[in-house]
Amino acid sequence: MLSISVKHDLPGLAAQLKATGRQVEVAAQRALLKTARLVQEAEVKEMGRAFDRPTRWTLNSFRVVLDKSAWSARVQVKDGYWHRADNYLGTQIEGGGRKDKAFEIALRRRGVLPVGWHAVPGQKAVLDAYGNMSVGQIKQILSWFDSAEPHAGSTQNMGQKGRDKKRKGTRSKRGFEYFAASPAHRLTRRVRSSQNLQPGIYKRTFFSFVGPRGGRLSSIEPILIFVRSTAYKPRFDFYGVGRRAVEQNFSREFAAAFNREASQ
Repeated sequence: MLSISVKHDLPGLAAQLKATGRQVEVAAQRALLKTARLVQEAEVKEMGRAFDRPTRWTLNSFRVVLDKSAWSARVQVKDGYWHRADNYLGTQIEGGGRKDKAFEIALRRRGVLPVGWHAVPGQKAVLDAYGNMSVGQIKQILSWFDSAEPHAGSTQNMGQKGRDKKRKGTRSKRGFEYFAASPAHRLTRRVRSSQNLQPGIYKRTFFSFVGPRGGRLSSIEPILIFVRSTAYKPRFDFYGVGRRAVEQNFSREFAAAFNREASQ
């Protein structure tokens, strides 16, 4: 688990100051807690600098834990945030390959996303205010490929009837479909041979037109693009920021807390 500890040789100091041992202990706990909170603030500030529009969820992913018995305090990922926050932050801190996201695992199990590849938003993906792909569109894609129910806790798989209905559309809504272009087959049967699609998931929207014979035209938009797994360089200096915050703040916070205790 990602964490940084604030520690000091306080037990030894308390042994030397038996007459004021209780004051040292109380002052130490207050200084440890205050310093750990300053570490947390420094980490959040660094995330704002290192990341592009980090979400509130990401900025709120750390918590402070005080361990009185060990004379230490930790700044660590919150319980419940581990599988998502640490997954993302671990790569940003340590570098290396990005771990699979939940929707990527679901698509891979369905055979849509090949092993060794990741999915990133395409040019026509619906993005939220933070530049992340819309959760609603991800759910729609999982539903289309019948990969939502067994792998994402959802019961919204479309099935063949649902897909046929979406393709048909209504008077007020155009029909559409999703299809995957596999890296192993750059040309798909759903498009003309002159269109060499990059591996990924595409959305085809149908347009009806009125004429002697009637008919339908369509447009194709890239929603998810498949890219080979790559190694990332560290971007978030979690440990360096934490160490500097401890060095800059602990001695001052301990002296202030001890003086308050001694004056009472």
